[in-house]
Amino acid sequence: MSELNDVPVAVIGAGPTGVTLAIELARRGVEVRIFDRQTAPPRETRAIGIHARTLELFHQLRIVDEFLARGHRVTGVEFHTRTRRPVVARFDRIDSPYPFLLTMSQEVTQAILDRRLHELGVRVERGVNVLDFIQDPDGVELRVSTEPGGGERTVRAGWVVGCDGAHSLVRRRLGVSFDGDDYAQDWLMAEVRAESPLRRDHFHVFAHTAAPLPMFPLPEDRWRVFVPQVPRPASTGERQPPTMDEIDRLVAERGPAGLRLTDPTLLATFRAYRRRAAAMRHGRVFVAGDAAHIHSPAGGQGMNTGLQDAVNLGWKLALVASGRAPSALLDTYQAERGPIADGVLAFTHAIVRTFAQRSPRRRWLRDRLLPLAAAVPAAERYYTTRLAQLSQSYRGGPLARATTNRRLDRVRAGDRMPGVLEHLRSPAHTLLIMTAGEQDAGAANAAVAEMSAFDELVHPVVVDNERRRELLLVRPDGHLACRARLDRPDVPATYLHELTRGPTQRPCATSASPSRC
Repeated sequence: MSELNDVPVAVIGAGPTGVTLAIELARRGVEVRIFDRQTAPPRETRAIGIHARTLELFHQLRIVDEFLARGHRVTGVEFHTRTRRPVVARFDRIDSPYPFLLTMSQEVTQAILDRRLHELGVRVERGVNVLDFIQDPDGVELRVSTEPGGGERTVRAGWVVGCDGAHSLVRRRLGVSFDGDDYAQDWLMAEVRAESPLRRDHFHVFAHTAAPLPMFPLPEDRWRVFVPQVPRPASTGERQPPTMDEIDRLVAERGPAGLRLTDPTLLATFRAYRRRAAAMRHGRVFVAGDAAHIHSPAGGQGMNTGLQDAVNLGWKLALVASGRAPSALLDTYQAERGPIADGVLAFTHAIVRTFAQRSPRRRWLRDRLLPLAAAVPAAERYYTTRLAQLSQSYRGGPLARATTNRRLDRVRAGDRMPGVLEHLRSPAHTLLIMTAGEQDAGAANAAVAEMSAFDELVHPVVVDNERRRELLLVRPDGHLACRARLDRPDVPATYLHELTRGPTQRPCATSASPSRC
């Protein structure tokens, strides 16, 4: 980092994405400042669903237990159509230590993340409004004002990340286009108590009419009710929050008979879009979360996708900001997360199209195909795994090295590495040395010795596993970097060398197997 800069990294926006990014940097020893224009944490509660993949990441951050204690576990979804019985997809069959959807207020999610950041010695600087910025080869100069009445000042940072939402000033100042579609409809939502026999360990989607009615159980015996696809008013002004009478009328039209809603604590409206930033990096400036992509709330993908943006960028930016990797590593952020964002936009749009069918004939066909699909275990597993974001992969990307010829390997380089979460507590890469016990002690010692050349960049862990007997290099975000035979520690060593220094010939002096250099 240039000596002219005040701080290695500045994060703009202190929502869940921005705070998670700051946590990822701070726990790796990188100084970070995080600014938010609001003077107090927001009390809005739009994002309520935390999927299995995000819970796995919270496990690595050592905060998952608090989420589990505060949230409500949802183990399946019921699709209610005009057929006699609801179609059920179960989450408890997915391959994760957390086979469920956790629902809770975004305010609680924010508080847990804020507390973890504070434990790491970083506080959110609130009431700070970023007015503009200029970047040069050595850093970024931010012009900020402090409310109330603090005047203007400048802050220099080596790198800047805009986590400042759908109306991102950072994205707009970069001149990055935010192309996509407007659904041209409003969504209403309410948080209420519901007098109903509906199962509270499932969420429910009622698709009796051309517009659906999703209902999610929350802690403390409450429900979040979404009323999507509401026509916009004829006037050009913004729709006002709905009244409870309006919610009751629409729920009576779309939902089950006899459902009674009471005690509203939230009545709100918002508009749904489908857009993605044309670029997620521009020089020393990045965008993440809603600043980079927005979509329908169908499937509860939004906050989860932003949090994983933060985790993907965090470990890479920490290596670069601390001078341990070339800046070219940061190009892999967009190369990996861009396709993921495209996939999420396509997935959420497909859900909307499936359950907002205006054609009676197509609704009839959907209502008969859904039970058939749900009866096929592979189809159920595909849907629930994708919904839980466990199937997101960087396979074929710039950091996924196909280092074996075993095409039948279920998990390949770039995939999320399942079944090893208890070993992934280090913020560094983890080398899992899978051995058959004492007979592999020599190979294990050689692998550990090979990793000593990389200081704190990799954490070797010896695991007894007679079936595998191999080396698995797992990235800090839980994705497989590369795999190799137990007697080939030079393979992960070469990977780490190229990651941190670029693809040059690795000196034989650092190899435990000089004959292979």
